[in-house]
Amino acid sequence: MNTQPEHDTPHEFQISFRRSVILKTLIAFSLVISFNLLSMLAGMYLSESIRGDAEAINKAGSLRMQSYRLALAISGNLDNNQGQQSHEAIQAYIHTFNQTIQSNSLGQAVKGNAELGNSYRQIVSRWQSLMRPLLEQSPPQKRAYSYEVPLFVKSLDNFVNELQQASERKLSYIRGLQISALFITILLALFVIINSHTRLVVPLLKIIAHAKLLGKGNLNPDTSIATSINDKNELGLLAKTLDMMTLELFELYASLEHKVDSKTLELKKSNDSLKLLFNTAKNLYKTTDDPVSVLADLLLPIQRTLSCKSVSLCLFTLTDTSTRQAHTILTTRKHERPHYCLYPDCTNCPVQLGQNKESLSAVNGLNTYALMAEGICFGYLQVETDNQHPLEERQVRLLITLADFFAVALNLNAMGQKQARIALMEERAVIARELHDSLAQALSYQKIQLALLKKQLTHGHSQEVLFATFNDLQAGLSAAYRQLRELLSTFRLKLDRPGLAASIEATIEEFSRHSSVQIHFDYKIKHCPLTPNEELHSLQIIREAVSNVIKHADASNCHISLQQDSDGIVHILIEDDGVGIDLSDTPSGHYGLSILQERSQSMSGQLDITAIQRGTRIHVRFTPQYIFSQIGRAVYETSNT
Repeated sequence: MNTQPEHDTPHEFQISFRRSVILKTLIAFSLVISFNLLSMLAGMYLSESIRGDAEAINKAGSLRMQSYRLALAISGNLDNNQGQQSHEAIQAYIHTFNQTIQSNSLGQAVKGNAELGNSYRQIVSRWQSLMRPLLEQSPPQKRAYSYEVPLFVKSLDNFVNELQQASERKLSYIRGLQISALFITILLALFVIINSHTRLVVPLLKIIAHAKLLGKGNLNPDTSIATSINDKNELGLLAKTLDMMTLELFELYASLEHKVDSKTLELKKSNDSLKLLFNTAKNLYKTTDDPVSVLADLLLPIQRTLSCKSVSLCLFTLTDTSTRQAHTILTTRKHERPHYCLYPDCTNCPVQLGQNKESLSAVNGLNTYALMAEGICFGYLQVETDNQHPLEERQVRLLITLADFFAVALNLNAMGQKQARIALMEERAVIARELHDSLAQALSYQKIQLALLKKQLTHGHSQEVLFATFNDLQAGLSAAYRQLRELLSTFRLKLDRPGLAASIEATIEEFSRHSSVQIHFDYKIKHCPLTPNEELHSLQIIREAVSNVIKHADASNCHISLQQDSDGIVHILIEDDGVGIDLSDTPSGHYGLSILQERSQSMSGQLDITAIQRGTRIHVRFTPQYIFSQIGRAVYETSNT
């Protein structure tokens, strides 16, 4: 969503030069600074103008004293008649008076003031034209000078008063200027403060408050800040920019929320699919019996995950692959089969007509997926959907994966049943072979002996001959009975403990309870993976050997050792410290050694029975099946290379 904002964009919005806050602030501060500078300059000028006023007043005041001193001087000169010396003193006084009245301070004091200048010129003129000539006459005119002195002093007093008043006026000007400058400065400051508060602080506070709202996530475009700040200045531009940013953020957040919701929904669907796949794999992995019941329990979760109308599973009978007759139909519909199902007429099934397709829609709204594993079709997974809501691509991939899971589970179950039948037949063959090689031969021999005994009785043989035949018959029956017991013990033997070592230890515990022979066990093939057949034959060989040690060796100790050499060959060693064995003289009716030989040969191994310094050693060595597998794989790779 990308709507056009109603207000101007920042590059289109022009700031009015006359309304610029910065410009107004600069002008206000410039006025304050300029006025203060002018008031300072005026004050400095006025202060400079009154610098010599005090001196001028002193000079003017000293003229009065000098006027009276001259009057006293000429009075003393006339009375005392001191001659030339008094005349020089009067001239000196006149010179001093003349310097004082002509001093620069007086000239500067009256400069620029017409009234003071007029008074000053009158005093100078009176001194030059009237007072000084009276003093310079010989003899000086005492009476006339004395008459003029009060008048001259009076004019001097007026002049001094005028000087003082002029100086006071300058001081009042300075005070007025300072007061005026202070008042105007305060007015300007108040104007700047009020204007700044109105034009700067208040809008700035509004902008800050709006920024805080934005910081809290309030991006409502209706709360515009530009409506309350409509000045065409920098703050107005900032307010409009904030409004534009708010609108863009609102649109961006709305778009992101939409995307997040969409992605969240997709993730939820993906999570549901993964959960369904995990539960399917777990349930199919845990089951050891017929997986049909587990598959039936998985149909409803598939329907909930896909939100479809129904999910069905059609399983074929594998005995006749030409007709593909269904033996089980599972569906999420309650107490009814799917409307497209024609069972038991499976040959005309619309799904069967498109069986070569991976995914087909022979019926409107029906999606079918073949359960194929190793080229065998075990059935079809059928999903019925609405025409308005077809399956998505991810749902199709999910159904294909589920169909593969179902097919693998059914294939593994079929293979397990096949292997169980093969194992059962092999087990029966082993039992038959064992019975044929041992008990059947013994019974056949007893049959011959019985026929011989009957013949001897018919021909009337002696009692000794009959008893000899009868003893042979009895010994044969006893041997046959022992063989039967050995076969029963062999066939009932189970590897009910995990691993060959645990089973051997259990066997050692069993024999130790009924014998005083100390049995020592050394197991060194922990990392050698033996097949169940190899483990069973190895256990039987050890049991038979230990049984012979206990029964016939008269031994105190028996050592059992299993180890693997560098070539991968497994060695089984059973040693005892008994009476030993004479292989050339084997009692009749004892088949223990032949049983050991047969079991060694069943593992493609080799049996060696030797007499050691004290006792007997039974050594069985064979190559494990996994070594043959590795050799075969290496040969295959070499041939391909």
